Amino acid sequence: MTRHQAVLFRQILLVFDVLVSAVAFLAALALRYWLTDADLPALHGLVEMQPVEVADYEPLLWGLLPLWGLALHWSNSSDFRVPYGRMLVRYARAVGIGLGLSVVAAFLYKVDFIARSFVMVFGATQLVALILGRIVLLETVALLRRQHVDGHRVLIVGCGEQAMAFASSLKKSSPWNNRLVGHLAVPGELAFGGAEPICGELARLAEILDSQPVDEVVFAVPGYDPDRFAVALHACDERGVDVLLTMPSVLPPSGKVEVASVTGFDMPMLGMTRVPTSQGRLLVKRLIDIAGASVGLLIAAPVLVATAIAIKLSSPGPVFFKQVRAGRHGRKFTMYKFRSMVVDAEALRAKLEHLNEMDGPVFKIKRDPRITGVGRFIRATSIDELPQLFNVLLGDMSLVGPRPPLPSEVCQYEPWQRRRLSVKPGLTGLWQVSGRNQVDFEQWMALDLQYIDNWSLWLDLVILLRTVPAVLRGSGAS
Repeated sequence: MTRHQAVLFRQILLVFDVLVSAVAFLAALALRYWLTDADLPALHGLVEMQPVEVADYEPLLWGLLPLWGLALHWSNSSDFRVPYGRMLVRYARAVGIGLGLSVVAAFLYKVDFIARSFVMVFGATQLVALILGRIVLLETVALLRRQHVDGHRVLIVGCGEQAMAFASSLKKSSPWNNRLVGHLAVPGELAFGGAEPICGELARLAEILDSQPVDEVVFAVPGYDPDRFAVALHACDERGVDVLLTMPSVLPPSGKVEVASVTGFDMPMLGMTRVPTSQGRLLVKRLIDIAGASVGLLIAAPVLVATAIAIKLSSPGPVFFKQVRAGRHGRKFTMYKFRSMVVDAEALRAKLEHLNEMDGPVFKIKRDPRITGVGRFIRATSIDELPQLFNVLLGDMSLVGPRPPLPSEVCQYEPWQRRRLSVKPGLTGLWQVSGRNQVDFEQWMALDLQYIDNWSLWLDLVILLRTVPAVLRGSGAS
């Protein structure tokens, strides 16, 4: 979990706790109503069980919601990385504050029908519901995240005291599938034992970023001349890799800089990013992806079935073409398409390299002899891309984003071109609605970076709307 995701998760937890409190209120009201009618001798003489009118209490719920929100916020109950014992103390404090605010509000607004026994029952019910709800939620989220093979990969520059402290906080205070790639040694630094694994020296940073997925680089070497890390920072900036700094630095002017506070690590840090960080908007984007892909598959089901039958009848071989592509920060995934070429198309490519009509590492031929008759039609209409909706559902791709390249193409990228890998690849993008194969490779890369630098939900919507006429016209398809 990134620091930006942690902020969003804390906000979600606050809303979740308020909703749990609302459920606890209704449960306490039902319990108090039941206790009024139940014949329980143990309660006689301890609490006076006066009858309660449920209809009088239910409207209170709307007024209590903001009071609970304030109480939970003041108690810092949304800090999800504290032990459960400390969490219980914070929840007890929040319940106490909430009950106090409720009593004050009842006094100010002259609400006299609230039974003291209900206040006691609700306080106990709310505390139990909050702690159980948090345990269930955190353990469920942790279980789901552990199922994800790859997490947020962090590379630490430095092997000294601060680097070790940060690595320790990453391991102990971050149960959210953060993965330590390793440490890079800084020449002349006073190293501490136990900094492992050592991936080499700082000079190898660019090579490591190009050879494996890295989501964030942490410069945990305070007190050094900032100019010493200018080349390393530029390497991260070119590739769109997030940066955390423990010292002032000469940051590239195009990066977005923020002061970051990492849970479990007391030293303030500087964060730099070139990609969208609004977790709320990114969550909405993901929800749109899921909804859009689901609806798209449902609507296109007849086309999918007809295409599969046509491919099977027209040429020998499988219906689907599966190919390994490079996703966010170079993560490899299997992309699905309808097969539009003969079975041995990849083997024939070497004989056709001299006919390539695209510059750069991309291979494109307008009249590719490997394409079948059905394949030429489904390519012209972009029907061959429809199975990638499954990739969108799986989370490997988004509806809108840079197209996923082949790993062999990524190896030939210039450093500045690798920044297009800093976001999740998409089914459509600026390239698709800007001429596609009529756009040369340099312009293609520039369009992808333009999308990343100017991303918004509105831009995604515009691209999706422009994709429809582009597909109907078949503009740029081959």
